Amino acid sequence: MHWRHQWRVGVLVLAVILLPSLAFAQTDQPPPPQPSQIDETVINVPTTLPLKAHHSYFRLTHRFARDLRRRGTTFGQLAEDLFSLDNGAIIALEYRFGITSNLQAGVHRSILNKTIEAFGYWDALGQETGHPVGLSIGGSFEGTNNMQQDYQPGVSASISRTHGGWLALYASPAYVHHAHTTTLLELHEGHSHDTAGGEDPDAQLDKRDTFFIGLGGRVRFLPSAFFVGEVSPRLAGYTPDRAAWNVGVEKLTHGHVLQLNFGNNFSTTPGMVARGGDKHNLFMGFNLSRKF
Repeated sequence: MHWRHQWRVGVLVLAVILLPSLAFAQTDQPPPPQPSQIDETVINVPTTLPLKAHHSYFRLTHRFARDLRRRGTTFGQLAEDLFSLDNGAIIALEYRFGITSNLQAGVHRSILNKTIEAFGYWDALGQETGHPVGLSIGGSFEGTNNMQQDYQPGVSASISRTHGGWLALYASPAYVHHAHTTTLLELHEGHSHDTAGGEDPDAQLDKRDTFFIGLGGRVRFLPSAFFVGEVSPRLAGYTPDRAAWNVGVEKLTHGHVLQLNFGNNFSTTPGMVARGGDKHNLFMGFNLSRKF
């Protein structure tokens, strides 16, 4: 009887230890894979991420005005300015609204030339519905001086291809009408334009429209952290200086995407991207977005 009692006690103790573990193993399923598309833009290049119907999206962009590659500047001088944080900045605010599950519209306002852009995107295809790529069609209309002059309508398409939860690639061909106007030329007086291919800078003055393609990607390196990069070469039309490019690192947390980026431009609208970036300058900035 004594051994039988000990055997029963042993079985009971073993059950107390193992049964919760077995139950946990049955219910503890691996978490679903996280998507590689987490934001409506890479840095400036648009993505194909849809916005849910009747949901909102807010984005703040911030580009510090100090050139990190300014000639004659020492590392100590940059550190004294906290690597440009003590300088002025180009700030923009954006708001989007999901009209339907595949149609969104928004407005973007930058302090650079007091530019206002109104835009919309139609999400035509998505990989989640079995298509090989995602596709969004966009249209925009922007103007400087609070949409009172230098009107620049544009159209674009965004094509995406995601690979699991770790990689998303984008190509976004775009056309901007009147990307360069007489008023914008006056605003750039004193700035020496460097044209690609050795073309005479004066020959650029008669070119108004620009066709470019935004190429970008997002790579996950931690469960909630990504590397991002993009470049927007101009293919035809007004093509001074160099293509706008940006690289960065970002963190996804509780519905926010916080991104630190570096690039050769202050661009946040298609018209700005169409005018390119600087050959020598490097600026630091950040994007902060939130869906609600």
